[in-house]
Amino acid sequence: MTDEDDVRALLSVYSESALAKDVDRFMTMYATDVRVFDLWGSWELAGVAPWRDQIAEWFGSLGDERTIADFDSIEVSVGGDLATLTAMVDYSAESPSGERVRQMTNRLTWVLARTDGTWQVTHEHTSAPADVDTGKVILER
Repeated sequence: MTDEDDVRALLSVYSESALAKDVDRFMTMYATDVRVFDLWGSWELAGVAPWRDQIAEWFGSLGDERTIADFDSIEVSVGGDLATLTAMVDYSAESPSGERVRQMTNRLTWVLARTDGTWQVTHEHTSAPADVDTGKVILER
């Protein structure tokens, strides 16, 4: 596998652990000193503990629904022990019967560092454009 393949493989960890609501597995992608600019709730989360709390809250808020995270428009750049990944993420809520009940799209940027042969996200930034007239976030492409 190439470095780019290893970075892209983290998207599968993201999707699979979100679907399973597996906070522990989800957090394996992140460095302990991760800095997160999330779309929801706060300007910044500094460190893995507050990010873990945010993810646990997200997964817990789903009740019996599950999250499907599909990535497209993926671009990866690797230079030595640093990498970036950008993508569009389509999130769908799936009911217990398998029906998709909600959907939204975010833009995702990761900065990653390789430590002891393992890629980890050191910075995550999610966003969506805002309508210039209303200021409301646009969550559909």
